[in-house]
Amino acid sequence: MMRCEVCGREIMGQPFRRVIERARMTVCAQCARFGSGDWTPSTRRGPPPAQRPRSEVEAAESLELVDDWGAEIRKARQRLGMTVEDLGMEIGEKTSVIKKLEKEELIPNETLARKLRNALKIELLVAGETQPAPRPLRPSGGRTLGDVIKLKQETEETPEEEE
Repeated sequence: MMRCEVCGREIMGQPFRRVIERARMTVCAQCARFGSGDWTPSTRRGPPPAQRPRSEVEAAESLELVDDWGAEIRKARQRLGMTVEDLGMEIGEKTSVIKKLEKEELIPNETLARKLRNALKIELLVAGETQPAPRPLRPSGGRTLGDVIKLKQETEETPEEEE
């Protein structure tokens, strides 16, 4: 049952939709006299959310940093004759960020790695091994009593097979 938004009583029959003090309200027959005009609820729907292609997501997840990337950044910067300040100005980062990258105290995110790639002409991200994500036992994600029994049976069977 619907309730009147003014007095709180249950609305018997058809509710009235009135504008009361510039607020659109659903009211009972007794409170409908306080309203000035009728309104109809809009049935507008927005566009459906855009779905990104999976290939981009999977490609982004499969990128890994090269080994010894701090030394690679330092060598490339020195090869181009740039100071830490020059590189920071060119890619729009603080000099402390560049220093931490060279010492490998800071792991660059994908955006920063791409900035460095464009400025220093080096490749910091390489395609890594992709492993499928482990699927949960049940879609709900919770463990059921049946799952516990199966796990217990599996652990009991394992020692017997080893002997």
